[in-house]
Amino acid sequence: MRIADELLLLAIHPAGGRPVIGAAKLDLALSGAILAELVLSGRAYLEGGHVRPRPPGAADVTPGAVTGRSLARDPELDEALARIARSPGVATDRWVAVLSGAALLLRLRNGLIGQGILAEEEQWILGVLRSSSHPELNPLPRREIVARLDAALASAPLDGIAPDPRTAMLLEIAHACDLARILFSAVPDLDGRVAAVTAGGWAGPAVARAIARKQAAVSVPIPAQDGSSGGSPT
Repeated sequence: MRIADELLLLAIHPAGGRPVIGAAKLDLALSGAILAELVLSGRAYLEGGHVRPRPPGAADVTPGAVTGRSLARDPELDEALARIARSPGVATDRWVAVLSGAALLLRLRNGLIGQGILAEEEQWILGVLRSSSHPELNPLPRREIVARLDAALASAPLDGIAPDPRTAMLLEIAHACDLARILFSAVPDLDGRVAAVTAGGWAGPAVARAIARKQAAVSVPIPAQDGSSGGSPT
C-alpha cells in the first residue's frame, strides 16, 4: 500500500465512513504523500528544496529508497512523475498544491474499495439528495498502520532509533494536516514526539506550507468595487 493509500485509510472514520479532517487539508496531504512516494521509491529526488525526476539508471542515495531493481508501473505515480518531468525544479510545496484535487482522493478511495478495504454505501436524504460513505470493510490494514505509528511515537524519543522512512513520512504528513492530533490525541507531548521521529523530514513541512498558503488565500478579503459589497479577486 502506498503512503497516500495509508493516509486516506487513516483519514476516513472506520465506522462513519467519512473523512475526519477538512477536504482542503486532506487533498493537500494526499498529494504530498504521492510526492513523498515518488522520492522514496527513487523515481524523483530533492535538490535544494525542489523536486526533479531521476534520470533512468541514475544512482539513488535517498534513505529507504528502492535500489537495485526496476520500479513497478504505477499509473498514479507515473502520471505525477510525468507532470514533474515537464516542469522540473519546482519547489516541493508548490507541487503539493499542483498535484492535489478531489480527483486524486476519488481514485485513491476507489482503489481501497477495489481491494475490499472500504465499503461503499449510499443514503438518500429526503429522497432527493444522495450521500455516500465508505466505512471500513476490512479492519486489519488500518490496525496495522496505526500500530506502526503507535510504536514509532512510543519508542523513537526514548531509544533514539528512527522508524523506517515510510512510517516517518506517513507520520509527518499526518501531523501536518492535523490528522495525527485526532488519531493520537491521548499521546502526551505529541508535537515533541513527532518532531523526534521525523527530524529532518521534508514532506510534512511541504504539506504544512501548502495548507498555510491555501488558508491564507481563502481568508484574504475581496475588496468592494464602486461602493458595492461585491467584486472579484484581483
